[in-house]
Amino acid sequence: MDLNEAAGGSRVVRKKEETRQKIIAAAMDLFRKQGVDATTMEQIAAEADVAKGTLYNHFPAKEAIISAYMQRSFQEKKSTRIERFRKMPDTRSRMILLIEELTDGILEYRDIFEKYLVYRMQAMVSVHQDDSVKSGFYLLGAEIIKMGQESGEIRSDVPPFVLRELFEFAFIEVVKQIYLKPDKTSVRPVIEKMVDLVINGARR
Repeated sequence: MDLNEAAGGSRVVRKKEETRQKIIAAAMDLFRKQGVDATTMEQIAAEADVAKGTLYNHFPAKEAIISAYMQRSFQEKKSTRIERFRKMPDTRSRMILLIEELTDGILEYRDIFEKYLVYRMQAMVSVHQDDSVKSGFYLLGAEIIKMGQESGEIRSDVPPFVLRELFEFAFIEVVKQIYLKPDKTSVRPVIEKMVDLVINGARR
């Protein structure tokens, strides 16, 4: 491959990513203004100024757009969060911190997060999982589990992905309780209970 071909390929990749980000921004703006259910893929395409076919080439459904937005948000904050995790005393405190930080966003955008949650649960139970759609929470959970195993706090006789998915399911249970009783003051006890369930099962 010569330099011109490499430059051309780079431009194509950059253009695709720019289009993808434009779609995400347009869709999230519509979701916040009028709700996910009231927003159509046609409206998203029009708002993003792309052809409907282009939209579907990037995202097969609205939930996939929300998932991509969540992944990007997690990625932007990942390094800062990991540094904070390293300064914390144990796995329990790291897990509680991560879930607590996420509950604020959930309470603010319940409609959007509900769609994302269902999408994530479908991906989690699929026997044909694609690593490219691992949630940001899953990836941060992996870091927390890794730190716990390196310190000898977390058992290592269980495959790490099992512990990561156990933590993600615990998070989902917290979220379900938030939807049943959307009162921020009652969230902390639920978080602690679910984290303790994970820790007691994962403890060495």
